[in-house]
Amino acid sequence: MEPGDGSTVDPHTIRRYLLPSETCAVAVRRHWAIILRPLTTTALGLAFLGLLIWYFPAANLAVHYGAWPLGAVLLLWCAGHVLAWRNDYFIVTDKRIVLATGLLARRVDMLPLAVVTDMSYRRTPGGRILGHGTFVMESADQDQPLKEVGFVPRPDAVYLKVCDQLFGPSVD
Repeated sequence: MEPGDGSTVDPHTIRRYLLPSETCAVAVRRHWAIILRPLTTTALGLAFLGLLIWYFPAANLAVHYGAWPLGAVLLLWCAGHVLAWRNDYFIVTDKRIVLATGLLARRVDMLPLAVVTDMSYRRTPGGRILGHGTFVMESADQDQPLKEVGFVPRPDAVYLKVCDQLFGPSVD
């Protein structure tokens, strides 16, 4: 993974999710496109509130005093999504695939590599433009908690590293 692109993860931050005997092959933060919707919603909402304040005269106290708390709520909501994204990790080790998500309520889903029977990834046109994809893992157990992982950055490179963990180095 390329340093400085925003998706690489400091090894110390993911250490709590790794077993002492595991070797980490991939550790990335999910793609920033996952927060595009909250960022866009917040920007449009703040623009709308700004227009309301500009359009209505200062004597209209309901609009002027009501817009500020709504703007603050929008900003806090967006900040929560950004912080949650900063703490979401997709980790592949030599033994398992781990997806750690959430900010206040932490969720860690895991799938042992030994039970993965098939893996694929897909890229929408938007994902191709922005550089992310969705990984789909299949196993014999249909009730697996980690079936699909969206917004994986540089899916081509990550896919090759995951395949290397699944199938081992090729012997020529």
